Amino acid sequence: MICLRVKVFYGISALLEMKKTTHCNCKSGCHSRRCQCLKNNEPCGDECGCENCENPLNGVDIEGLTTCAIDNIKQYKSLTTEDLETRYELPCGCEEVALKYLLREYTCKGCKDLFWYSFCCNEVVQDSCTWHCEVCGACRDWREWHCEVCNKCTYGVTLPCEHCGNTEGVLV
Repeated sequence: MICLRVKVFYGISALLEMKKTTHCNCKSGCHSRRCQCLKNNEPCGDECGCENCENPLNGVDIEGLTTCAIDNIKQYKSLTTEDLETRYELPCGCEEVALKYLLREYTCKGCKDLFWYSFCCNEVVQDSCTWHCEVCGACRDWREWHCEVCNKCTYGVTLPCEHCGNTEGVLV
């Protein structure tokens, strides 16, 4: 199966490689995207002035995790040792891999394609066919894109937004 995709990056890769630069002063527990740290996919640190911090990223090594795993951090944190050892057949059919290796991008030893586990779809997906929209918080088909005008994902990389008619994100 050959799929092409337009990757939409919102800076998560660069963010994970950088030293923590975001600090918050939340008074409401850091559990919503109103928290600057959580909004930037970072745990809260000693430099933050937050109260009653409940940032779900605290204490989790998020480096290398897929965007889907980070956006679904509560599900990720609830995985048991048994869950992590559960084996999944890759969509290419070349091999079976333990879930713990699919929480980051995994390169198939047979076909060399990239795969990862999608919490949104509850299955292993091919990286070139699927992406995770950080704004909508859902995994999407490669043919979809996020419209910044109406703030929704829409189908068709060569079509205007089906919701508002915007053509700014369309490939020509």
